[in-house]
Amino acid sequence: MSSGIVESSQGSGADTPAASGPARSKLVQRLLAASENLPSFMNDLLTTQAVSVAGTEAAAFLIERQQEAAAEFNLRPIAHIRPDNSSQEARQAAINAFVDIIRPCVIQGKDGAIEVGPTPDAGEIQYCLVTLLRSEGQIVAVSAVITRCRDLERAKQRLMSMQLVAGYFELYSLRRSSEQSRFIAQSHQQVLQLAGAVATAEGFEGASMNLCNELAQRSGAARVAIGWINGTRIRLKALSHTEKFDKKQELVVALERAMEECVDQEQPVQFDPKGETSSPNVSRAARELSQSQGGNIVLTLPLRRRAEVVGAVTLEFSSERQLSEHAAGGLAVAADLLAPQLYDRFQNDRWLITKTGVSIRETAKLAVGPKHMLAKLIIVLVIAAGLFVTFYRPMYRVDAAFKFVPVQRQSISAPFEGRVQEAYVRPGQAVKAGELMLKMDTSDLEIKLSEAMSKGQQLAKEADKYRGEDKIAEMRIAMEEKAQVEAQVRLIQLQIQRASIVAPIDGEVIAGDWQHKKGAPLKQGDEVFQVADPHHLRAELTVSDRDIQEMGEHFVGKLATTGQPQEKYEFEVSRIVPLGRADEGSNVFTVYADMKQTSPTWLPGMVGQARIDIAKRPLVWIWTHRVVEFVRLKFWV
Repeated sequence: MSSGIVESSQGSGADTPAASGPARSKLVQRLLAASENLPSFMNDLLTTQAVSVAGTEAAAFLIERQQEAAAEFNLRPIAHIRPDNSSQEARQAAINAFVDIIRPCVIQGKDGAIEVGPTPDAGEIQYCLVTLLRSEGQIVAVSAVITRCRDLERAKQRLMSMQLVAGYFELYSLRRSSEQSRFIAQSHQQVLQLAGAVATAEGFEGASMNLCNELAQRSGAARVAIGWINGTRIRLKALSHTEKFDKKQELVVALERAMEECVDQEQPVQFDPKGETSSPNVSRAARELSQSQGGNIVLTLPLRRRAEVVGAVTLEFSSERQLSEHAAGGLAVAADLLAPQLYDRFQNDRWLITKTGVSIRETAKLAVGPKHMLAKLIIVLVIAAGLFVTFYRPMYRVDAAFKFVPVQRQSISAPFEGRVQEAYVRPGQAVKAGELMLKMDTSDLEIKLSEAMSKGQQLAKEADKYRGEDKIAEMRIAMEEKAQVEAQVRLIQLQIQRASIVAPIDGEVIAGDWQHKKGAPLKQGDEVFQVADPHHLRAELTVSDRDIQEMGEHFVGKLATTGQPQEKYEFEVSRIVPLGRADEGSNVFTVYADMKQTSPTWLPGMVGQARIDIAKRPLVWIWTHRVVEFVRLKFWV
């Protein structure tokens, strides 16, 4: 073909192509016959175009577009016809020149006749004729031929000849699509038939044997073998047309090696002694199997369940048979579709104890394997949290408000009804036992005392008079009245004496400010002062009735005042008052606690929060017992 092009290009520039009719007819017949692969067809198509237009050089390119940017593409050379024996560098330069000429045509989506300059020897203008090759309306390839014409009109006429030939590309695409569809339909039909053979068999071994026999019959293979992974090795399970075989014989060992080679690579392995259809991956074991069996073509396909390879199937074909790419692809599809069925048969065709052990092993793998790590981490954390809140037993504490009260406190009341005459102390002032604190007004009492003493003297004189007159009865009456008056005098004297209120103990006045209340009335029993030791305090806790049953004497805890919450002080419960009282709508109990630690900054009446240690309880009980108690109380559970 190349020499024909050269002869055409050396013509005298006639309007018609230099190739003869029979030559063009043979080229068209080759195009109609449709080559087996695309490069061969493109070479025939380009040759036909070059012959039809008396071309001197031609090239064809496949258009490789980027993923998302349709405007960006690459031109990959698929055929190049150059009659001379030029070097590789010159051919590459010619291809680059073709790319520069063709790219604008592809961008515009139009065929073109582009002037590239006159030739030195003939004087005719040199044109590059470009035709875009389409498949289903899409531009997928482009061909270009260099020819010499006297003007642009003649170049356009020759371009029309190239366009007629370019139409065969779409015919070729349609034929290939039709063949692929037919092949896919046949493959699907065969897969259904193979699936039926597997489904009707009893047990895993029967299904494997049926599959081997059906594959051998339908694919024309000389022998088909199925191997299954057992631990770290693969073992032969079925051999076509052979019910029993020795696992140690050389053929079985060679088949298992070929299968292990495929399983290790997790992809099909094909070896062709002629080297025409061999796969590019490692095929050493397949080559050894082929050589031991007289040069058979060996094809080993992995059997997958999901993403896991569980076995392999090896097919051997005679060396005279050509295993096409479509046939190998169909067998691979069949293997992928039938492998899950075989796996289910293998799983079910075992002893119950074996199934149990495998289930435990797979569950353990799933639990510790690398898959679903986030979900596993969440589950582990949830379980750990559940165990933690169930078995971790921190100290359960009851919260209670408190205030400091003196341990020794004396309340001083008014001894009788009267008025304040003079106050000598105020709250916060230290006093000693017996020190005068307040004096009540005794002017009224002194008047009553004077009147009573006068009356007593008068009654004494009357009694002496009656005694002298020997009036015994009147004397006794006077003596009784005198005794009553004397008792009244003693009472008034006692009241006058008690009008001076003194400190009962050493301490500090903590309540009672009368210095600015001179003359204020007092009723008998009214509290006038409180005296206590401010440096000897204890905590008075207010505990809710729902927690009081948990507590007892000698329980310990810690408290913190509102003014110094960062300082914690230990205490011990000394007394629980067994009488509840209402406080802001709830029932509370008073609990007294002795301090194990003291602070010079404490004052009576300071408040804060206390926590009493009850017992160690589970964390889940601490969090939920309030709700549980509420539900039990409301619903009588």
